[in-house]
Amino acid sequence: MSTPTKDLSQTALIDLYRHYESLVQTIEGIVWEADAQTYEFSFVSDKVKSILGFTPDEWLSKHNFWKSHIYPEDQEKAGRFCHLQTQLSRNHTSDYRMVKADGSIIWVKDIVTVINEDGRPKWLRGIIIDITESKMLANLDHLEKEILELNSRKNTNIETVLQLYVQGIEGLFPQMKYSILRIEDNKLYNWASQSLPNDYLKAINNVHIGPETGSCGAAAFLKETVIVDDIENDVKWAAYKHLVLPHGLRACWSYPIIDSLGNVIAVLGIYYKTVKGPDAAEQVMIERSAAILKVIMENRLYAKTIHEMSLLTKQGQELANFGNWQWNMSNNKVHWSDVLYNIYGLNENIFPATFEGYLEMLHPDDRERVMGTIKSAVEHHTDVVFEERIIRPDGKIRHLKSWARVILDEAGSPAKMIGACLDITDTKTSEIKMEEIAWMQSHIIRAPLASLMGLVNILHEELKPNRANEELLTHILYSAHQLDDVIRKISEKTQK
Repeated sequence: MSTPTKDLSQTALIDLYRHYESLVQTIEGIVWEADAQTYEFSFVSDKVKSILGFTPDEWLSKHNFWKSHIYPEDQEKAGRFCHLQTQLSRNHTSDYRMVKADGSIIWVKDIVTVINEDGRPKWLRGIIIDITESKMLANLDHLEKEILELNSRKNTNIETVLQLYVQGIEGLFPQMKYSILRIEDNKLYNWASQSLPNDYLKAINNVHIGPETGSCGAAAFLKETVIVDDIENDVKWAAYKHLVLPHGLRACWSYPIIDSLGNVIAVLGIYYKTVKGPDAAEQVMIERSAAILKVIMENRLYAKTIHEMSLLTKQGQELANFGNWQWNMSNNKVHWSDVLYNIYGLNENIFPATFEGYLEMLHPDDRERVMGTIKSAVEHHTDVVFEERIIRPDGKIRHLKSWARVILDEAGSPAKMIGACLDITDTKTSEIKMEEIAWMQSHIIRAPLASLMGLVNILHEELKPNRANEELLTHILYSAHQLDDVIRKISEKTQK
């Protein structure tokens, strides 16, 4: 009876072992066991094949397989951390990169448990999980934040921003060669590149875009993504493959960056030294890159346009002595343009613009009228045009012509008033002078002429001149009337 019981027990143990082995093999990660002192692996689950591309036998047959397949830049750090935590008998978790069988690189999270025997670390048991996508997204988030912050700084040119972005992307994908080409006049121009050969960049600079001008030229021409996983055998590269193949470049994926008006402003060029297409992580990166670069480029383009327009406006205001202002009624804050400060003869650093300060500078004879005009505009939500005089700190009087408009808030109440002022002092001075000239023409010049015509009439009546003298007096009177008519017309035009 004892033998059957023993057989059943062994069978149960075998079934139990197979059950647990099956469970281990279904875990979405590489389950492993290794000696805590020698780091020699005794077990690796079958998931190593789908995650890294190696078989368990390949892993177990090589003593230092694990460390030798850590990405070179991470080897020392990952090995030192694991050794230290093991000696301290601490369970630990670490993130590092590993090289797959096909040469590609993935991020893994290694969760390790330390098993002690007799107070010493005996076994290491753990699970390696592929975290490439989540790690890449987190790193992309960090990179994008840094680039956006850099882009927001004044005096940082876009070339610097793009170059640092290229470096960041290649840091996340070490085997990738990333470039950004500018599109101008339907031609390709290198904008930012970290690791592409210089002679290749020079060769494609100033090349016309077209359906068969490599991946980037085709993407810009077609306004769509172009994936070439094998440069040597793709028709789009027929005329250009001799430029890249000697450098070991075998694949190129290009993504056009299209602005809000539908124009291609740049192209992303992504190269690999192996024949391949983008995986899921790379596809996400490409789409994220295109999105953020579009934002950066369009913002820079609009900022440049706004700056140029602002400069032209400022120059125009300075030439015309034309200033603008804005009055926020809710907090009584006033903003003046530089030209307006010049018109008022004030220093922006000494005189903070306020509505009350503006009223104080109005000529006393104009103050009540101007205040009434502004009050009426606010009450009736109307635009107004009016003239005013101001007294500058140096005592000089300036004549202004002002325009004002009331801006309403969402509730329909006055929120702010915006306006502009034109210094018309020179015009006013000219008008005054012209009025004086008109008055002089009308009163001073015409008065003696009228006396002359009256005198001629008296001579004609009193002296009873002979025929010759009468003709002379008639001619003098006719000429005087002509001169009076000319002076009158000049006076009328002057008054107008």
